[in-house]
Amino acid sequence: MEKVKIKEQMERIYRDIPLDAIPWNMATPPEILVTAVTANTTMACKAIEMGCGAGNYVIYLSKLGYDCAGLDISENAIRIARNSALTAGANCKFIVADVTGDLPECHARFDLVYDWELLHHIFPEDREKYLDNVDRLLNSNGRYLSVCFSEDSPQFGGSGKYRKTPLGTVLYFSSEKEMELLFKKYFVIEDLKTMEVKGKSSIHKAIYAFMKKK
Repeated sequence: MEKVKIKEQMERIYRDIPLDAIPWNMATPPEILVTAVTANTTMACKAIEMGCGAGNYVIYLSKLGYDCAGLDISENAIRIARNSALTAGANCKFIVADVTGDLPECHARFDLVYDWELLHHIFPEDREKYLDNVDRLLNSNGRYLSVCFSEDSPQFGGSGKYRKTPLGTVLYFSSEKEMELLFKKYFVIEDLKTMEVKGKSSIHKAIYAFMKKK
């Protein structure tokens, strides 16, 4: 899908749909994410969320003591995130940028890069560029956490790699083997598995991967 179309879709979603009605917008992070981050990093580490949306998870981790930033393609999402951080008194930074672009907006380096259910929005032809960006943003010995929809998940028709959602977006559903082959080009895989994740309205299957920079 064209990047321009993806940006337009996300701008429309964050402009026209109440946050409570956006399927992936959850006020607090899933337990899996919090456990993975807090068990494998120190709270003083620098972290960035790729595709942060309204910034809920960045704000949450920032309040725990992490030095957090968030990046998203949608200007509307980042505006919401900045306002939410101000209201919450959270000291974090939000950046408007395309995660599959060259990222001239982001010059910092991080101990942790994570994306929570972002990769199914990134189609195979753009994933290597995205992972190259992740690798470039990581400090030496940095960690990368990624969670995306599994092709075994029953959502949106329950079969096929490409599935259209009620919001009009198209998602790409991956296999474990596919993700292993992709990730190992860039990172040392410490854990990769398919697991059940509780979403806003249902449980779905997702591929969880925790890695370190080579």
